[in-house]
Amino acid sequence: MSQQPYPIHYWEAPQSDEIGETLEQFLEQLECPTWIYFPGEDNTRCRVVTTLLHGNEPSGLYAIHQWILSHETPATDLYCFLGSVSAAKHPPARFHHRMVPGRRDLNRCFRPPYNDEEGLIAADLLHRITSVQPEAVIDIHNTSGAGPSFAISTELNQKHIAVSTLFTNRLVVTDLRLGSLMDFDEGDFSITTIECGGAHDPQAHTLAYEGFKRFALTPHLFEDGIDQKKTSDIDLYQHPIRVELIEGTGLAFANTAVEGADITLHQDVERYNFGPICRGTNLGWLGAKGLASLVARDARGYDHVSHYFELQGNCLITKQDLKLFMITKNVAIALSDCLFYLAPI
Repeated sequence: MSQQPYPIHYWEAPQSDEIGETLEQFLEQLECPTWIYFPGEDNTRCRVVTTLLHGNEPSGLYAIHQWILSHETPATDLYCFLGSVSAAKHPPARFHHRMVPGRRDLNRCFRPPYNDEEGLIAADLLHRITSVQPEAVIDIHNTSGAGPSFAISTELNQKHIAVSTLFTNRLVVTDLRLGSLMDFDEGDFSITTIECGGAHDPQAHTLAYEGFKRFALTPHLFEDGIDQKKTSDIDLYQHPIRVELIEGTGLAFANTAVEGADITLHQDVERYNFGPICRGTNLGWLGAKGLASLVARDARGYDHVSHYFELQGNCLITKQDLKLFMITKNVAIALSDCLFYLAPI
């Protein structure tokens, strides 16, 4: 497939009477990935917001909808990208699918080759961002499971701290590279991912909108004292380990071991999101494959599962004090992406 530009719709300064009164009505106005331009008070600078890279994560779209309804003018020119529109609309319900079944996850396509539909969308978006040379980019998401908000960046510096703290006081600094938008490092601008909380949590929508407003309206993101925030002001997680299930693993969530499942996690396992858990904590139960059902990879691809977990009887036990995050009970996402991340305390 030749790398022709993918048809991304351009929409300049949409008005409140064009977008519908509800989030669902706004989604209905979108026919394909859309690049929106809002003229700012200072048109010598710009910022970029991307969202809906996953079709089941509506908080960023909600924030943009509310922003248009507010009739406010951003401090600088502002560009917003709405990505997986077709996934968000795909049956059986709005905001049900992370990506269209059988197609690639758009937020794993920001590295070559750009040789399918999602790859072409990603390449087009990167071209648009680099063309406008923003001073900052935020990518708004919802977490796959229930849990508090946090930000993610690929390096720890004052720009990432300044942007992330517009939304949350938790920051994950990762050296894992998965092909997500924040992996792109060829520009002179920072890209920060914002995870607002669960997709069905009204507080996540509110956080996305309030943070979006601060990002859009703050005259100087890296001045006025914002860039003086110290790492001591934030809950910092560095170099997380990605815990995945081996292909073909059977997963369940219950209050006791499920017969036939290779791993059963506690029904309320999401309560551990971003809370410290002590060495010796029982997370669930393993089947006949034992720890071979899991892999815990670092950025170099090395597996550390036996360093962090052990089997006592058939129980999955932590071997040291940890913080877990991005725990999801969505079985499809846990199987296709990852089960959770961890960072040693």
